[in-house]
Amino acid sequence: MTKRPETDNQLMARLCQGDDSALDLLIARHRAGAEQYARILLRDAGEAEDAVMDAFARVYLLRDRYQPAFSFQTWLRVLVRSRCLDLLRRRARQPIPMDAPFPQGLAASPEALALQKEERLRLWRNMEALDEADQRLLLGYALEGRSYRELAQVLHLSLPQVRVRLHRIRKRLRRKEDAAE
Repeated sequence: MTKRPETDNQLMARLCQGDDSALDLLIARHRAGAEQYARILLRDAGEAEDAVMDAFARVYLLRDRYQPAFSFQTWLRVLVRSRCLDLLRRRARQPIPMDAPFPQGLAASPEALALQKEERLRLWRNMEALDEADQRLLLGYALEGRSYRELAQVLHLSLPQVRVRLHRIRKRLRRKEDAAE
């Protein structure tokens, strides 16, 4: 008589009781599917692998919060998606240098370069219209890639103040852009 494999819930119960080998079995069972899901979201195999391993680390850290009434696979997918979204947000916040070359495949025509330069000048003029505190806040976020938390610490503001001020700054800049058009 062959022994039936343990269910995910049984493995999670073992993990909660301190049997770390149960995590190895969960990783072996679900890693490939989780990585495939992460690759779809991130479009980068290396980052996908990192996101999945981070998600399994969270499985271990949050093992006592697991609810057996729900599917382990769904819980893992939520953890993977959360990590992928964090990576995508961080990727979007990466500062782009002012002298960055055009991406491969785009022709850097003189017209395109002139339009790009004009756009940068307009943005800088709009930035100069802001007071110094707002300039520091926006530059810290947009060009330096700092998080809201970092900005709050550096500028001695609360986290909600940083969020609200950045929202208002963006709103003001959009109104100026709309008025210029």
